[in-house]
Amino acid sequence: MGRQIDPRGMGLKIAYYRKKKRLSQAALADRIGISTRYMSKIECGDLSHSVSLPILDRISEELDIGIEELMAYK
Repeated sequence: MGRQIDPRGMGLKIAYYRKKKRLSQAALADRIGISTRYMSKIECGDLSHSVSLPILDRISEELDIGIEELMAYK
């Protein structure tokens, strides 16, 4: 079986790197073109579906890290 992405672990990594860059959730959400509420759900791992790759790509670009660094596996 393949590995599954852990949404909570990914959200914690996003929050860590966002805080490291001294960005609020609202500022990061604005920069990547999503709502603050959606950004909060991503960071909490509270999504009924997975985050799209284009959004993860924009997040990784804003945080200056590779998308593979955001991935967390169970």
